[in-house]
Amino acid sequence: MAAEKKALWVVFRPETLESTAEMRKKFLGSYPHFKEMPGLFSKCWWCNPEKGEWGALYIFNSDEDLQAYITSERWLKVVPEKYGCEPEIVAVLEPGPILCNAAITEGENSWITETE
Repeated sequence: MAAEKKALWVVFRPETLESTAEMRKKFLGSYPHFKEMPGLFSKCWWCNPEKGEWGALYIFNSDEDLQAYITSERWLKVVPEKYGCEPEIVAVLEPGPILCNAAITEGENSWITETE
């Protein structure tokens, strides 16, 4: 039920922003972990080179799943080490209806942009 899900909006603001292509490679390296992560309904990575930031929008199956992630070693240690900066939780949200026109089942070639 959608009312039970929780969304997590996260932003990273590194001192030096890598190119979008470099960030895509890093995101792709994390794809298998998140694909198999219990409690994660979906995740969308994003880059905003104009603002010097990037991040993700996660949708968890429950608040308990979200809390387990943001208190995990991966969130507290692995993620900051991998990306060189602390993730900032912008908001924990109550998602509405979730619409996906296509299900992404593999990381390779899954980045969707208007320029491709």
